[in-house]
Amino acid sequence: MGLIGAVDDVLLRQAVLQEQSMSMIDRSKPILVFLAAGVQGGAVIRAALARGLTVRALVRDRQRAAALIACGVELAEGDLGDPASLRAACVGIKHAVLQVPIGPAEAMVAQAENALSAFKTAGIRSFVLKLASTSRPAPCEEPSFVANQMVQDAARASGLPFAIVRPTMYLDNLLKPSALAEIMADGVFAPPIPASQRVAWTSADDCAEAALTLLERSAMGGDHRIAGSESLTGEELAARVSASLGRTIRYRGQPLGEFEREVDAAMGAGVGQRVASKFHYFAAHPDDADAIIAHPYVAESGLEGFRPTDVETWVRSHRQAFGASDEATSGPR
Repeated sequence: MGLIGAVDDVLLRQAVLQEQSMSMIDRSKPILVFLAAGVQGGAVIRAALARGLTVRALVRDRQRAAALIACGVELAEGDLGDPASLRAACVGIKHAVLQVPIGPAEAMVAQAENALSAFKTAGIRSFVLKLASTSRPAPCEEPSFVANQMVQDAARASGLPFAIVRPTMYLDNLLKPSALAEIMADGVFAPPIPASQRVAWTSADDCAEAALTLLERSAMGGDHRIAGSESLTGEELAARVSASLGRTIRYRGQPLGEFEREVDAAMGAGVGQRVASKFHYFAAHPDDADAIIAHPYVAESGLEGFRPTDVETWVRSHRQAFGASDEATSGPR
């Protein structure tokens, strides 16, 4: 390790120790993480372990969570549809990061209420609610936004201290198997978003960092939109990804009809329309789309010092997933 790397390592350790000394979390108790086997839950677990916190992960099947055990994570087998399993998972817990799977509003609210009931029984002191996007009260033509509103209303009705973290759009979408395969084979990233639509791309890791920061500071009550520091068109995103990988990546906004047919083929008839609904909403309401996904991050109370990860840094940290070597950062070829 060179001198600069050694200094950076020391500064990082000092920052971690300072954050721990300021922490309002009861460090003798684990943090309960929901959807722990997924991308979002996994990011929360990594952020918690990096801070020296202990973690209890809610998983549906412990046999498929060996990697978490290897990291020193305690497992709680349970299901958001099973209130008894949630009560057992919450025993001894004081803080949690809650997220429910995207689905019909009624199912999302029922699952959230099961978790909230378990929180109250266990005497949880605070939690962060991670939502997939914005919230809108009914009537709104985008069902997922209404569902988010209903879930956060249920959280507020619980009377428990909580904060909300919600993303713009995740850079992690580049790592989905279908997207990654197209990037690797054809050098194309083709989400169902027009190239002209600006997006302040964020990441699962940044949202996890924000959630853990809020918990550690006991900064409850806020609604935090986590975004990138830049608002990028599709071409601008592709240029930054290309520069970081050392190869040319093109952006193609996939037509929504094509996107729906692909989802139907993979997941069953009718699923594509439901999945594409949010993108239809963005196309029909460009001003609202800009408010939800385009505006860059603005510093907020409770997240003082939080700095979004830029696209280039995020891509470089995932070079192996893209099949790029560490040296492949000199620009596109």
